[in-house]
Amino acid sequence: MKKTYAIFVSLAILAGGTFAFTAAAAKTPAELEKEKAMKEPFANDLGPDKIDVSAYPKEAQEGYKLLQAKCTTCHTASRPLNSQFTETDGKDQTARDASAAALLKSDPDIAKSKHVWQVEGGIWQRYVKRMMNKPGCTVTKDDGKKIWALMAHDSRARKLGAKKAEWKAHREKLLADFKVKFPKRYEELYAEKH
Repeated sequence: MKKTYAIFVSLAILAGGTFAFTAAAAKTPAELEKEKAMKEPFANDLGPDKIDVSAYPKEAQEGYKLLQAKCTTCHTASRPLNSQFTETDGKDQTARDASAAALLKSDPDIAKSKHVWQVEGGIWQRYVKRMMNKPGCTVTKDDGKKIWALMAHDSRARKLGAKKAEWKAHREKLLADFKVKFPKRYEELYAEKH
C-alpha cells in the first residue's frame, strides 16, 4: 500500500511538473515579457495608467490609442506614462540634443533630479525602438512613430513649463510610495550609490 501510494505521489509530481513546463512553454513571448515586467516593478507602475490627451496633436492621440492597445501586452500603460524620461523638442536629433543640453544647463532643479526628469534629446525615440525589438511586440514602424510622438509630446506637456511643479510632486510621491512598498527594489533602482 505504501509503495503504491509513493508511486502515485511520484507520478502526480512528475505530471504536475510536466504540466507546469508545458504551460510555461505555451506562453507567448509577450506574456513572458509581461510576467518579467510585473516581477521587476518601477515607481512608474504605481501611477495612473490613463491620461487626458484631448489637447494633444492628432498623431500623439493616435499614439495614445496604440500605447493602450499594443504596449500593454507586455507592461502596464503606467510604466511609460509615469516615467522620468523627458524628450526635448527640435526638428532633428541634433536640435533635440542641443535643446536638452540647454535645459539642463538653465534649470538646476531638473539637472539634479534624475529620478524625476531624465532629459535627453532622443530618449523616447530610443526606448520605443527598444521596445519594438522585444519578443512578441506587434508595434509596426508606423505605430512606433505615433507612440514616439505621444511620449515625446507628453513628456514636454506634463513634465516641463507650467506643469513642472505638478510633475515633480507626482514623481516624488511615486518614488516615496515605491520605497515603502518595494524597499529592496527601490535600493536597486533609485538609491544613490557612492
